[in-house]
Amino acid sequence: MVLSGMSTPAQVEENLDSADRSRVHCFEAADFALIGQLRDKYRQRTLIPCTQCNYCMPCPNGVNIPLNFEIFNDAHLHEDVPGARLRYRLFLAAEARAGACVDCGACEEQCPQRIPISDWMPKVHALLDEAAGVAAN
Repeated sequence: MVLSGMSTPAQVEENLDSADRSRVHCFEAADFALIGQLRDKYRQRTLIPCTQCNYCMPCPNGVNIPLNFEIFNDAHLHEDVPGARLRYRLFLAAEARAGACVDCGACEEQCPQRIPISDWMPKVHALLDEAAGVAAN
């Protein structure tokens, strides 16, 4: 694939060389094995299998379900709970946070992954809300 943003002829040549080396079936068994290992590790650290399809939205109570799940999963994926708590606080208004879920279940009827959203919301809030995290300790 040739990338945009080239500003010199040398960069054009580098991209053309890269494209010339790329071929169908250029991966070997070891490459596929490594990709499989990375996929498995990613799946292990992604606790909620949300694809962010947004079928669960809009939440009748205003909770931003996909973003709550993304921040929660990122906390585990990157082993960075403090950073995830900061994102939760900065990028989600209180009414959009997992703690605002009233367990109505409307979202679960729409979820193609059959995620038990109402079960996950208290867990998401317990991890990401600093006050809830302090209370849990």
